[in-house]
Amino acid sequence: MDKELPWLADNAQLELKYKKGKTPLSHRKWPGEPVPVITESIIQTLGDELLQKAEKKKNIVWRYENFSLEWQSAITQAINLIGEHKPSIPARTMAALACIAQNDSQQLLDEIVQQEGLEYATEVVIARQFIARCYESDPLVVTLQYQDEDYGYGYRSETYNEFDLRLRKHLSLAEESCWQRCADKLIAALPGITKVRRPFIALILPEKPEIANELVGLECPRTHFHSKEWLKVVANDPTAVRKLEHYWSQDIFSDREASYMSHENHFGYAACAALLREQGLAAIPRLAMYAHKEDCGSLLVQINHPQVIRTLLLVADKNKPSLQRVAKYHKNFPHATLAALAELLALKEPPARPGNPIIEDKKLPAQQKARDEYWRTLLQTLMASQPQLAEEVMQWLSTQPQSVLKSYLSAPPKPVIDGTDNSNLPEILVSPPWRSKKKMTAPRLDLAPLELTPQVYWQPGEQERLAATEPARYFSTESLAQRMEQKSGRVVLQELGFGDDVWLFLNYILPGKLDAARNSLIVQWHYYQGRVEEILNGWNSPEAQLAEQALRSGHIEALINIWENDNYSRYRPEKSVWNLYLLAQLPREMALTFWLRINEKKHLFAGEDYFLSILGLDALPGLLLAFSHRPKETFPLILNFGATELALPVARVWHRFAGQRNLARQWILQWPEHTATALIPLVFVKPCDNSEAALFALRLLYEQGHSELLQTVANRWDRADMWPALEKILTQNPMEIYPARIPKAPDFWHPQMWSRPRLITNNQTVTNDALEIIGEMLRFTQGGRFYSGLEQLKTFCQPQTLAAFAWDLFTAWQQAGAPAKDNWAFLALSLFGDESTARDLTTQILAWPQEGKSARAVSGLNILTLMNNDMALIQLHHISQRAKSRPLRDNAAEFLQVVAENRGLSQEELADRLVPTLGLDDPQALSFDFGPRQFTVRFDENLNPVIFDQQNVRQKSVPRLRADDDQLKAPEALARLKGLKKDATQVSKNLLPRLETALRTTRRWSLADFHSLFVNHPFTRLVTQRLIWGVYPANEPRCLLKAFRVAAEGEFCNAQDEPIDLPADALIGIAHPLEMTAEMRSEFAQLFADYEIMPPFRQLSRRTVLLTPDESTSNSLTRWEGKSATVGQLMGMRYKGWESGYEDAFVYNLGEYRLVLKFSPGFNHYNVDSKALMSFRSLRVYRDNKSVTFAELDVFDLSEALSAPDVIFH
Repeated sequence: MDKELPWLADNAQLELKYKKGKTPLSHRKWPGEPVPVITESIIQTLGDELLQKAEKKKNIVWRYENFSLEWQSAITQAINLIGEHKPSIPARTMAALACIAQNDSQQLLDEIVQQEGLEYATEVVIARQFIARCYESDPLVVTLQYQDEDYGYGYRSETYNEFDLRLRKHLSLAEESCWQRCADKLIAALPGITKVRRPFIALILPEKPEIANELVGLECPRTHFHSKEWLKVVANDPTAVRKLEHYWSQDIFSDREASYMSHENHFGYAACAALLREQGLAAIPRLAMYAHKEDCGSLLVQINHPQVIRTLLLVADKNKPSLQRVAKYHKNFPHATLAALAELLALKEPPARPGNPIIEDKKLPAQQKARDEYWRTLLQTLMASQPQLAEEVMQWLSTQPQSVLKSYLSAPPKPVIDGTDNSNLPEILVSPPWRSKKKMTAPRLDLAPLELTPQVYWQPGEQERLAATEPARYFSTESLAQRMEQKSGRVVLQELGFGDDVWLFLNYILPGKLDAARNSLIVQWHYYQGRVEEILNGWNSPEAQLAEQALRSGHIEALINIWENDNYSRYRPEKSVWNLYLLAQLPREMALTFWLRINEKKHLFAGEDYFLSILGLDALPGLLLAFSHRPKETFPLILNFGATELALPVARVWHRFAGQRNLARQWILQWPEHTATALIPLVFVKPCDNSEAALFALRLLYEQGHSELLQTVANRWDRADMWPALEKILTQNPMEIYPARIPKAPDFWHPQMWSRPRLITNNQTVTNDALEIIGEMLRFTQGGRFYSGLEQLKTFCQPQTLAAFAWDLFTAWQQAGAPAKDNWAFLALSLFGDESTARDLTTQILAWPQEGKSARAVSGLNILTLMNNDMALIQLHHISQRAKSRPLRDNAAEFLQVVAENRGLSQEELADRLVPTLGLDDPQALSFDFGPRQFTVRFDENLNPVIFDQQNVRQKSVPRLRADDDQLKAPEALARLKGLKKDATQVSKNLLPRLETALRTTRRWSLADFHSLFVNHPFTRLVTQRLIWGVYPANEPRCLLKAFRVAAEGEFCNAQDEPIDLPADALIGIAHPLEMTAEMRSEFAQLFADYEIMPPFRQLSRRTVLLTPDESTSNSLTRWEGKSATVGQLMGMRYKGWESGYEDAFVYNLGEYRLVLKFSPGFNHYNVDSKALMSFRSLRVYRDNKSVTFAELDVFDLSEALSAPDVIFH
């Protein structure tokens, strides 16, 4: 007897759970709840808000002359009704009135149906398809336009508003005969409605899918006809649905708010839910290109069917939530998941990923390989964790998917790991403290909170520095009242933050630059009347007068209400910012009340550091609120304030959040008494997150030498048992410090399938139970802090096996969608990762920004920093130089800067020390034994590794494994060879440009550093011996005393090839040709030729540019007048120290000097034609933005700067 199908039948009615407050679009089969009765009339106030702006109707300019006479009559009637009582009016007049009022609410349609009936409402909705109100920057101009294909629907041909779509709800609830009459009206109106609006009729008549099927064939040559996409919600003819695959750009199944890129859509989720309810599994194929979006994906993940998980698998690599949905799905519906995986893996060519972004052809093989590996891993995980699944699914599969499962079932089993032999395991992996005994906790004491006076502390000169900033100086010249008298209320309101023009506020008003830039801005924006009005007269709004009165009278609540009700602030709260520089000029009590109310309302602000420096401790209540709402942004501000109220939130950050741990540590150590006073009572309550956070913060104080202060504060409770109990728990064994609750293992935790750690002593793999203990220890990680038992684990286990285990864990975490709560799986790489881990992680970090994972890439940089091996820092440096993503390069440079500062080095000095030996200090490191074949590696003049066989024949590429190779030696040798080639190539790409930059920028090294970094370094000495070096006095880095080369034996030889000694106090640098005489350059050139030494870059033959006496005394260089260069050549100068400054200029920085090269006509850096010709115009030198002569510049620096333009304009 056949077993029951383990997933839904193909024709099953789908039963879905919907998001809170969301329901599907209604249908006559599923009409939903009745429409509520409207008790407050909207119709009677339609359009009246226009009178608030214009005061009188005659002040408004009306434009609607392009309409027919019938429409003009209806619009005129609608205009006459504004501000008057509205009687029953024709449907066309009602449509015009709603359009003028720009009221698209569903409540308006509800009232129309309630008063005039559904048939009348249907006529209003039909009429609305013919009229639209245009956008006008002038609030006293109203322009109405007839809708056609060119105009679309007021820029809304792709989306439908609440008013229009509400008709579908009323039609669903109507009795049959009424519905039929309304449907007939809609169908009859269809031919006259502009084509781009016709899909709307199909959308509100889901009971008649034939309308949608027929409209699919409709063409509209003057537009892209984006609104056709909405037909997917209703169409049910397979041919019609296939034709609609080309329409996807409007993302109709996702809810969104309006933005600069798209219109709002409040019906995406409802439309998707309606489609699934009405058409069931037949709807799945058309949802494939939307499956990675939240609204569609959240519905699909509830449906138990192989076709659904197949769709989710195909889009899994689009974003993190898609991966997480697959993880959730295979946990809830393992049978359907296994069936879909078997079907996909059985295909010779799996289907392409649906929808956007389209993968480039060159990236397809890598994407397909990664996807195939992901599917296979998922299938193996399912079959390993639930062995019975394959048998339960087998009978429902076709022959080829069955073969896939059988091949996995018949594969040789992995060696059985002894799961019980604990004899050789360390104690931590056999009987960890949290399993063997009860966690030590502090006794329960009922301690009353103590008060401690808040304090504020500013670094010397900090308040003065804040007061001297340009915005502070600009806004503090007078009180706010005086400012209103001097300027005007509207201007001061604009300065305070009121207004629609956020660009103007952030770039000119807030920095205090508007007065100086006003005239130029008016010229620049002459075509944008609204912006010009604000530049001239301040905040231009009907509410400005009320706001001005409130500000003058100190009515804070009224002012805040106006702010919140202002259109711009309401719809873009993340861009609306209060100017605290100006608020600080209010009377003190008023300023403090304002500050408190702003933070109670969770508003944004700017100038807070200056504001707090003025108002000090009195501003603490508002600051506490700001910190509770926006801790990340506000954290730097609280460092100046010591208050017991801040101690617990700061302790929670120290305990759990790695990103701001340094700031939390700084606050705790800066305010130890406030920390101790607030947190000691929490240690003696029932164990919870707060008590753990308090204990970690107090333990930090104890470890940093504050034991006496802690004892003093503890004694304030006047209990003899208090300090001994506290000290006992503060000095607890680190192995005893773990969470009170052991975190549960995540769904992706399947360590039996991963590489296992092995013991150093006997190569034994750890047991299954030990793996679970390792997982528990990893899950103890909080705030980037690992459990101490993991460090102990590193002393018992082979490093390479721990690294492999950590990488498999990280891979499983990624495939599960990288859940943030399990970030410890990512952080484990920093603890267990080795050089191989650093290389592999770097590959992913470089790719993540292109995949929309920039935040994860930055976390990866942090992990490289924490890895504590030089290869990780080498990779970090490589990213800072070579990443395609500019923000990623900048972030990597910031991490390197921190590392350098911690080591007391500059970034260049750190880079010198990060050149690896690549194993060259081992004589056998460049020999690779494949058994019958032997290979060696040498390095060419560019430090690229070149492979030779035992007959000394150069190989074109890395050799491949052959059948006659030694099965043990060859794979190991090949992996080592590939690693050497990759590392050497990467290091040389950074090393050679860095050395050439050192020549250009006159870097110098001490003799000791020269020996360790260049002469004795196994890899760097390969290039050291091909350069000419110089000896320089400490006080004159350009004065060459001696020039020498480093011979193969390590001797220092002069131009006559005679050995010389270097003075102990000498500085060493790469010699510049201008520092040497012509005779010396000639002798060294001959020497290099005799020894067949190839320099790694141009040194002796370096292009040099010397100015004539007349040119030196000039401030403008004209020697290249009449010469041209291509854009590609100009862009190449960026690798020679030049930076692209403007569209028609490049800049070269020389300390306090700046060279500016101008050319014409200029080019757009975002749309470059590399072959376009640019003509040289001028080259000038500036200091402090003032033109000076070239004579002020160092001759060598100037030569280096001018060598690049001299080449391209020659």
